[in-house]
Amino acid sequence: MATKRSDAKIYKIPVAQIIPGNNDRKVFDQAKLAELAASIAEHGLAQPITVRPIAGEQKYEIVAGERRFRAISEVLGWETAPCIVRQLNDEEASAIMLAENTSRVDLDPISEANAYALRVERHGWDAKKIAEVAGVSVERVRGRLQLLLLAEDIQHYVKTAAFPISHALAMVELDVNRQRIAMRVFNTAKSMPLLRFQEVVAELYAQQIKESQISMFDLEFKLINEAQLEAGFARRGKKARTGAPINPQLPPVKVTTKDGAADILDRYIAELIQQGHEDAAAAIGTVYNALVAGNWMGVPAGSVLAKAASDDTTAGDVAIEKVDAE
Repeated sequence: MATKRSDAKIYKIPVAQIIPGNNDRKVFDQAKLAELAASIAEHGLAQPITVRPIAGEQKYEIVAGERRFRAISEVLGWETAPCIVRQLNDEEASAIMLAENTSRVDLDPISEANAYALRVERHGWDAKKIAEVAGVSVERVRGRLQLLLLAEDIQHYVKTAAFPISHALAMVELDVNRQRIAMRVFNTAKSMPLLRFQEVVAELYAQQIKESQISMFDLEFKLINEAQLEAGFARRGKKARTGAPINPQLPPVKVTTKDGAADILDRYIAELIQQGHEDAAAAIGTVYNALVAGNWMGVPAGSVLAKAASDDTTAGDVAIEKVDAE
């Protein structure tokens, strides 16, 4: 059979020579195929199958009409299929397939999203081009593509209509762990209107941003410290060398991740006083008082030192000398 065919002429091609294309529709409902086959048996095939020849082979690839092909070959057992044969490149075939599939209401949102993503990846189409070919709005295309940002298990819920598309789109900016938290909240609630769900997502997103900023700061600190180490001098961290003297007889300084500098100094001075290291406590206290008085730090809430000093009327003002940096 010649490979060059007229677009208008209908050919009866043996079904053994016809193979499926890379269809956007991956699942074919057998009950609906049976219904379609019954309709074809009663009324005939109203629209032929569109195929394109495969170069170098006596075979044809389905471009449009795979459901019809399956109905007549698998259910009705036809040996030949009425076909329109067209010479099409990959992009042209992809456009025809997309237009046919998106014109049907039974293409689920995730399959539709994957169909759009395939055109972006393979042919470089933008949302406007996809919308024109598919016969849908640009906003719909963008929304469907956003669904692919969801975790696969959540995509499955959207695919099977177990989770509303509106709610799914509300949480595409969450990381996958928080998406699953939002899903658990949704499933736990007796009722979850979109507005309430958006509030849940907003709270999770605020937490996500906060954590990402902390991570960003940690990364900045790490990179700066590494750069300083490469230069042979670390200004922060355990490898930094301040040049300040130390006294091994004093207790170690205890630091937690929630502490600010004032918390550390206040707590350490109180510990020194309690253990009888008055001179050391006074030396550090002199610096601490100067920093507070100069507004470089504030007295922490719940300060033991401040509470003890509130009854001491003998304490005088702290003298501070501000020196311009050279």
